[in-house]
Amino acid sequence: MFSFTTDDAAGYIEITVNGAISEDDFEGVVKAIDRLTAVHGRLNALEIVRGLPSLPSELWWKDLKYSLSNLDSFGRCAVVSEMGWIGPVTRFFAALLRMEIRAFPLAELEEARAWARGQ
Repeated sequence: MFSFTTDDAAGYIEITVNGAISEDDFEGVVKAIDRLTAVHGRLNALEIVRGLPSLPSELWWKDLKYSLSNLDSFGRCAVVSEMGWIGPVTRFFAALLRMEIRAFPLAELEEARAWARGQ
């Protein structure tokens, strides 16, 4: 399952990943991110990772290229997961990237939302 919602007025996107991601899923989130950044410049995001996504290799490459070329599009990014390795990996990348990134356990989902929204 893959889903996302946006708050266009706030420049915020929330993504939930739990398994396979299709090309249509990917294109939908790309369009939403591009639309939000066109209006807000930078957006805030929350990603809930419930399960590892499976991506066809061509989509994985497309995602990597898009992600690397749009790193400056994000202000804050909260990553929420119960997968033990997600937190350390998130903290590692937080030290390297311009955006603010924090990892939260699923029990702190509402705190993660508030932080990602800057509230």
